[in-house]
Amino acid sequence: LGEAKTDGRPVYNLGIETTMTARQRHGRILVGLICGAIPAPLVAHTAVYLVWFRVSVWVLLATFVSTWVVFHLWYGRKWARWLVAIGTLTAGCAGLYQAVLRRGTGMNAVEIMAYVVFALVYLWCSWQLLRCQDVKEFLGYQRNHTPEV
Repeated sequence: LGEAKTDGRPVYNLGIETTMTARQRHGRILVGLICGAIPAPLVAHTAVYLVWFRVSVWVLLATFVSTWVVFHLWYGRKWARWLVAIGTLTAGCAGLYQAVLRRGTGMNAVEIMAYVVFALVYLWCSWQLLRCQDVKEFLGYQRNHTPEV
C-alpha cells in the first residue's frame, strides 16, 4: 500500500498534492510545526510528573485543552487560529517575563533556558498564525475541504 508512484509522488498523496497550491503546501508544513510545538512543553511536563507520581490536574487539563484546540486549528477553524495565536503570544511574553525578571529568584540555568526557548517558539507560532499568508491559505483550504468536526 502506498508503494505505487505516479509522476514520482506516492499514490496516497496524489489527491491532496494535485489540489493544493505551493503556498498551501508550505502553509501545511508551518501549521504542522505549530501543531507539534504548542502542546510539546505540556506533554513533556505531564510525562515527567507522571513518572514522579505528582500529576497536576491543571497541567493535565491544559494538555487536553491545548491538544483539542490544536486539532481544530489543523482543520482550519477560524476561532482556533485566533485562540492559538493570542494564547501563544501571551505565553511567549509571559515566558520571557519569567526568564528575565525572575532569573535571580532561585531559578536555575535549565529553567531559564526552557523559559526562553519555549517563549521564542511560542512567539514564532503566534507570528506565523497572525502574519503568514501561506498559513492563512492552507487553513482556508482545510476549511473548504474537510467536514465539520
